[in-house]
Amino acid sequence: MKAVRINTGREIAPFGDPVGQSLVGSVRLAAWQEQALAAAGVSLVNEAPSAEPYLVFSDRTWFSAELIRRMCAASRVGRLHIDHEGWWTWTGSLQEVSAPGCYELAVCEGPFSGFDEMESLVLDLAFEPLNLDEMHPAIAHAHQHPVIVGVAMAFQVDHWIHIIRVNQLVLALRLARERLRWENAGFFGRLFRVLGILLRARSINAAKIAKSLNEHGRDVEIHPSAVVELCVLGDGVKIGPNAVVRGSILGVGARVDPFATVNASVLGAGARIGRYAFCNLCTVYPGAMISQGDGYQVSVFGEDAFVAWGATALDLSFGKTVKVERDGPNSERVDSGHHFVGVAIGHRAVIGNNVRLRFGVSVPNDGMLVDRGDDLLRTWGEAPVGEPVVIQDGHAALFRRD
Repeated sequence: MKAVRINTGREIAPFGDPVGQSLVGSVRLAAWQEQALAAAGVSLVNEAPSAEPYLVFSDRTWFSAELIRRMCAASRVGRLHIDHEGWWTWTGSLQEVSAPGCYELAVCEGPFSGFDEMESLVLDLAFEPLNLDEMHPAIAHAHQHPVIVGVAMAFQVDHWIHIIRVNQLVLALRLARERLRWENAGFFGRLFRVLGILLRARSINAAKIAKSLNEHGRDVEIHPSAVVELCVLGDGVKIGPNAVVRGSILGVGARVDPFATVNASVLGAGARIGRYAFCNLCTVYPGAMISQGDGYQVSVFGEDAFVAWGATALDLSFGKTVKVERDGPNSERVDSGHHFVGVAIGHRAVIGNNVRLRFGVSVPNDGMLVDRGDDLLRTWGEAPVGEPVVIQDGHAALFRRD
């Protein structure tokens, strides 16, 4: 089968990138789409074929290869509709779709007249809840929606919080695929897989087995005292003494300095997590540098962004759900539907020592924010970029030396 990609012109604030340039795993969304199609035996073409069914998808739709296989095997025309309440409850926030669970991904025959004109294509995708660690009662409200995953998934990227979410799905997809392979392996297949893992680990110790499940590129350097488990490590990755890296994807040349922690996160090429820094459920674009602060969670950091020592980004609301700017700094604030949301730091932005950012806030490209007191940034406002600004009454304001 062939496939055609529709360009929507969507850009993701505050980065200003075309949606296809969003970081997904170790590649961009457009490259992920092409790789998933190729893995499913589908070829991407520029023009829709006239005499056969074909796939059509938008540049803002992420999907797994297994989903494409199942759509092709269904031999039915229609727009993908994931009819699973738990899936939409967990992933649907701020997605601009015509109906819950309807994505810009379809099997078409004849001229394409738009996704909204097509009938629904509902497939049995066999989602399952992901078992997470038990939460402290004080933060249980932030995790009230079960995390639903499977090997056949789709997601639409319309906002910066979706960049974080889609990377969580990429990480979860690795686990779901391994589980499916195990379930389909049969007795002897499972036996050989277990023996292979034990041979690689050379131990029955759980920590050494988890370490043996890493995927390594070339010239990877891991200090003997570091803990690195269930990760994908690109060429030239360096992990320093006493660092802890779990369940993450590290792009080419990424660095994790001594005593730093990276958990369930994606680091782009050349990204760096400084000593003692903590990143959980974050997406870090190529070249960004995250220093030690009060820990960063559910946040996205743009290309070549820099966060200095001692900066704070809040990520948990104990009251109402977090509001975010719909189209970047100084735009309408809308409800994210979540209590657990961090911040978005634009490309080349600089966050200085002791700066405090409210959950849900976004900093524009080239923004330079320095500390002048105890104010909390709530929205960027009309402040300039490319020169130092401070927080004043919850807004960024030009830094004046009195």
